[in-house]
Formats: sequence, C-alpha cells, structure tokens
Amino acid sequence: MKIAIVDDSKTEQERLAAFLEAWARENSITLSADTYGSGESFTAALQTHKYDVIFMDIMMDGQNGIETAKQLRKISLETLLVFITSSPEFMAQAFPCHAFDYVMKPYTQDRIMQVLDEAKRALGKPGDVIEIAGERFLPTDILYVYSDSNYCEFYTKHGRSRLRLSFIELARNLEAYPAFKVVSRGAAVNFDNTSHIDGLDCIMINGDRVPVSRRRIKEVEQAFLDRQFSKLLSEGK
Repeated sequence: MKIAIVDDSKTEQERLAAFLEAWARENSITLSADTYGSGESFTAALQTHKYDVIFMDIMMDGQNGIETAKQLRKISLETLLVFITSSPEFMAQAFPCHAFDYVMKPYTQDRIMQVLDEAKRALGKPGDVIEIAGERFLPTDILYVYSDSNYCEFYTKHGRSRLRLSFIELARNLEAYPAFKVVSRGAAVNFDNTSHIDGLDCIMINGDRVPVSRRRIKEVEQAFLDRQFSKLLSEGK
C-alpha cells in the first residue's frame, strides 16, 4: 500500500508515520509512506507519483489542503483521500473533493488504524475483478455503463472502454455484484461510485450525471439507500 502524508508539521508527519508502520506490522502488509511538508510539493510530486491513500492536513501555510485536494482530483479520482483537521467547519468546503474520511485532531492510533482497515477493504483485493467480453475490470473502477447499439461504453476512473456486447448480456454479468444497478433501459451505475441521486439523475463521484428512468426512480432510490446501509453494516463488523 502506497501512502502520502501531506502536513506542514514535521512532528505530525512523524507521529502519523509511526501509526502507519504499527498498523502495517500488525496486518503483515507492505506499506510505504512518503511525506510532504506543503501542498505545493505534493502537487508537484503527483506528476510522477501515484498513491493508494493520502492523509492531508487541511490547515497548511501556502496552498491549503482543500486547494491541494482539488489539484489531486484533476489527476486522480480513485485515490482515497483522508482529511486531517482540527475543526469540523471546513468539512463543507471539503465535500466536493470526495474525501474518503475525516480525522479530527488530536487523533489516536486506534482512529488511524480504523481508517486504514476501512481503506484496505475499499481498495479490495487484486483478484476481485469482473471479466466481461474478454476484458477485466476492477469493480471499484467502474463508474457507469451506457448501451450503444451492439456495444457498451464503460466509463471508469481511468477513462472509457467500448466493448462489443448487448446491454442484456452486460446486465447478466453485473447481477453478481450488488453495487451495480440498471437505472434505465440502457444504463447501469455503480452505487459505490455514486455520490447521490438528484431528481432523475444519479450523480457520480466525478460529477457526471446518469439519467434514471422515471418509472424506475423509486426503485433506484431505494436500492441506493439499501446499498449504503449494507456498506455501513459491513464496515461496522
């Protein structure tokens, strides 16, 4: 697991790094952590470095955590972002950055380990793949799929793929994955990558809107709520 710590306090960097190392030892996981003392230095590193999880302090001199997170999201949607803050007042500003979690200062080792446990589950295992029409996808990567005649357009966190198969065949492939839901005659979404439902649209974590059939909207809303509840239950185990 590759982690970045973005904090302008050397003391906080070292304290958090120690907690990360303790968790890695306890879980027998190989973990590497890079530290950055400013939002600017981290933003520059994004050109050549990719991380699974980022712990980012919101209050930093110069480019603060919110501004830095906006730069991150221009490059990567899939990275799990954990904001560290001493005040909840910034959470509203942080919402558009699609944070995975918020950690309040002063935090404990148990709190950091809880976040890492949840991140490990969210990142999934390498073997958790969907094979469709000869192509392999991580379920967590798929945002939504549209039907286009005899093809299906897959919109993922990394781009777009076009595969030759019918939407009916696609729906059969996705039945085994509870996160996916057919929301109209030619569209399916991944509820785990859905921010919320607005009117007749599913709003994805990247801001895209996927129209929902008017006759299915109540069913889709309930299925979305059921999925969120199911995730909360599994995370609480």
